[in-house]
Amino acid sequence: LKLPEEGLLNSGRGCSGWVALAMAMAVADVAGQVPLAFLAAAGATPSVASRSHLQRHGSAHLRGGGSGGGVAPESSIGMPASAQEELAWRRIVGVVAVTMLGVAATGVARRRGALAAARRHQRNWAAGQVLVALAAGKGGAADEEIGDDELKFEMIDALIAKSRNASEIGITTCDWHTEVYDEAPEGYKMLLDKGIDMVDVEVGSTAVTLLADVLTNDQPRYCMRLTPRPTYGLGMMLSKKLVYNWTVIHPLETTMKKLGVETAEMLMLHTEGGARMNFAFWVYDAVAEAYRNGLCNKVGLSHANADISTVKRVQDELQRRGVSLSSVRLPLSLLDRSALELVQECKRLGIQVFATTPLGRDELASGRYTASNPTGGEIAVPRFTLAQLIPLRPLHEALANVAARVRSRTEKLVGTTTITLQWVRTKGASPFCDVESEANAKAILMCQDWKLEPDEVAMLDKAADEVDKNRPAGYRG
Repeated sequence: LKLPEEGLLNSGRGCSGWVALAMAMAVADVAGQVPLAFLAAAGATPSVASRSHLQRHGSAHLRGGGSGGGVAPESSIGMPASAQEELAWRRIVGVVAVTMLGVAATGVARRRGALAAARRHQRNWAAGQVLVALAAGKGGAADEEIGDDELKFEMIDALIAKSRNASEIGITTCDWHTEVYDEAPEGYKMLLDKGIDMVDVEVGSTAVTLLADVLTNDQPRYCMRLTPRPTYGLGMMLSKKLVYNWTVIHPLETTMKKLGVETAEMLMLHTEGGARMNFAFWVYDAVAEAYRNGLCNKVGLSHANADISTVKRVQDELQRRGVSLSSVRLPLSLLDRSALELVQECKRLGIQVFATTPLGRDELASGRYTASNPTGGEIAVPRFTLAQLIPLRPLHEALANVAARVRSRTEKLVGTTTITLQWVRTKGASPFCDVESEANAKAILMCQDWKLEPDEVAMLDKAADEVDKNRPAGYRG
């Protein structure tokens, strides 16, 4: 036999090639040319001697065949019993062979997907090692190619430590509505130009339209919050592919197409309200499928009332499907510190935490709106009453004092909003801040290249404790 350069398994036809092979064998079986049909469908070219032998003996011995009832068909009249038995065995072997080849082709397709995922993880691992080398000051080592034999456990420990201490700042688009804005705020474009490119966006929200219209030189890294679509009780009855597409994959792909990206930096399973989070198993399957298909680089969780048991349950569900939980999104600010224990536990597990509302509800923790300045320096009707602002005076005074200390220490125009964001970062969380106002965008830029001192953090914690004592139990700001 003269086999082609690319056999059936390597030709890209996959399972469809084996289906065509089975159909060719079924058709050729009528004419008694099974061996020739098998070789032709498989892409092999028989030699001249083999072809003549198959044509001479295959048509003589494989035409017709035995049938039930003890009566041979017309085409097998005069055919010896031994030839009929040989024909039956050839057909049985052929059917078994095609079945085994079909199973093998299915396994090859699955292995191809697994290899693609492994190559993607290997590239991510190599990039992570370069970052670790750069962070450790090993610039020369970062330029060298890192092979599998050179992987060391200290590199792994350094990478885990780096993920635990990650505290970048992102942009949230929760309050961007086309009814309010004709285009994205100016602060958004300014931050993108300065390298702040992590953008939090909800799948299917009106903010997608505003983001799609922004023309920038650099592509943002989108953190997609997706609330799985309900299946209305049909999740167990419909096909897996249909359920995956309906609940997760199709909404994600639609939003990514509008934004003009092929891969999201992060896909976050999101739930609204304070109810207990409980996803069906097919939601986790769909998320794992999206990850394996390259629609996202990481997978996270977004839930306002998440606790450690919720995080571990989601982490276990994803790990059973070969996916790691990379991040958790939850509310955290100086006026809402209920999630601090969870933040520390996530750091221990190597899970990055993104803080929503880092400036507090209605930005009351920013220090911009105070009892002595209820308008925030703007010529407008005050947004808050004195009854709302006076209980927060200890915190606002502490923010002002810390800002003054930082200005003298760093020689930067640091304001109270920047101090609030830095406090969130010192707790191990990455704040997602709204940039509706240009002041917030400038405050984010002022967070670079410095940190709060431990005594300054202690001052803010003490002021927040004093505010908590004067507020009603269970109040969250």
